[in-house]
Amino acid sequence: MALPLDLVLVRHGQSEGNAAKRRSEAGDNSAYTPEFRSRHSASFRLTDLGRNQAEKAGVWIRNEFPGFDRYLVSEYLRAMETAAHLALPRALWYSDFYLTERDWGELDTCPENDRQERFGLALRHREAEPFFWRPPNGESFADLCLRVDRVL
Repeated sequence: MALPLDLVLVRHGQSEGNAAKRRSEAGDNSAYTPEFRSRHSASFRLTDLGRNQAEKAGVWIRNEFPGFDRYLVSEYLRAMETAAHLALPRALWYSDFYLTERDWGELDTCPENDRQERFGLALRHREAEPFFWRPPNGESFADLCLRVDRVL
């Protein structure tokens, strides 16, 4: 089977997790409440900024492409929200398990100060070989590529 002529990949708009991470990088860990940390990142929703980003991406896509043969979306909530906000006419979306984001394991809902304190050694190993490095209980970038390749 041949690859498509036009393949457009759209990452989800800013999510609750993205916003929490950016705030944590700036020293504000207030978003990392016990409730937030107990959730799987698949349930993170888009922020207002993320919805706006998705709407703008949709305008660009509608202006650049007449349509596509297939519309695929991750099963993660923020990805499905992004697909909806793209507002692509005649799009019939198919969710695909293999399109989920990289699994960051224990680092997924961990504020920046905890990352260094709890996983400093593992993070230093990342610097030596980032493509094959696995976050604690997560997946490597190489694993992600093998998974996404199943979709292509």
